Amino acid sequence: MLKTLEFQFMIFVNRPIILLSYQEETILKKGNFVDSYCVTRNTYMIEPIHLDNNKTYSRVYDKGGEVLVSQSPLKIIKESCKNMSINYHAARQFAKEFFGEEKHKLPISISYANGFPCVFFPLLSPDSSDNCWIGLHAIINFKKVKNCTEITLKDGRELTLQVHSSSFSSQYVYSTMFQIYIKNKRQEIQNDFPFY
Repeated sequence: MLKTLEFQFMIFVNRPIILLSYQEETILKKGNFVDSYCVTRNTYMIEPIHLDNNKTYSRVYDKGGEVLVSQSPLKIIKESCKNMSINYHAARQFAKEFFGEEKHKLPISISYANGFPCVFFPLLSPDSSDNCWIGLHAIINFKKVKNCTEITLKDGRELTLQVHSSSFSSQYVYSTMFQIYIKNKRQEIQNDFPFY
């Protein structure tokens, strides 16, 4: 039902006509809009966007710019794992084998390409609707800015995250340790099976 014509727009986006609020329409004008997205090493960060219709979308920062996706960040991560022939829960379990059962904000490896695991880590609980996922490979610097953290992505973009720098730093260190662990495990397999 239309609230007012002033605040609702009808937009055609490679699918049936949908009604969007002014806030949603403004977001769409700023970037590309897609129904799904697969995380790769070109993906830098996935953040949630909560819109008027109580649906959670995602803003994906990647090598090509920004993309608005009609899925939550967790859904994108889970679907990307599936597209890379792994299961999200299996990826979490692998991380728990390294970190132990008590760690909840686990980094996960979505794929392994060109000698490097593609590790993403959550800022909050992965199940939180406010959680962002950040690619370890995408960060070239981070610093404390008041009670937040400013990160610099490898393309030079600077983003301010609503998370304390000590929490971000811990997640970054855990993810780096996990990446080293994965590389070492991969090397062990290659040493045991040289034709792998």
